[in-house]
Amino acid sequence: MDRNNKVATVAHAGQFKILCIDNHASSNFACFLLRRGGYQVTCAGFLSDAFHLIQSSQFDLYLMNDEFARSSTGDLFEKFLKAVGSTPLVFYSTVVYPFSSRSTDQSGSTTETPVPLTEVVSAVDRVIERAPARVTRSAA
Repeated sequence: MDRNNKVATVAHAGQFKILCIDNHASSNFACFLLRRGGYQVTCAGFLSDAFHLIQSSQFDLYLMNDEFARSSTGDLFEKFLKAVGSTPLVFYSTVVYPFSSRSTDQSGSTTETPVPLTEVVSAVDRVIERAPARVTRSAA
């Protein structure tokens, strides 16, 4: 955070479109944090809604609650993964175990390492900084 209590994020974060997929109230907080960080965020509570949004718009990153992903049927989740293609997908978790050691890879780049909800903006920043330039970014 800077001295004005603004979250420090990737330069021009507002140019990046994120689809947050979560059927829990945690999506409200994740979307709030990302919007506060300057990202354009759309939320979907069901995979069917996410498919519709993916077909009608392009996103720079997908953010999904790890519990939601694990509870989805295998075929439907595989269909979702095909739909997102090479677009980065970050998993996050509302489950935090403060007394256990965390994985050193908190990038959110693999399904084995969901990032804590409180660190979702930092994880998205890191993934977007590493992602190749995409044509979906809107003009500033």
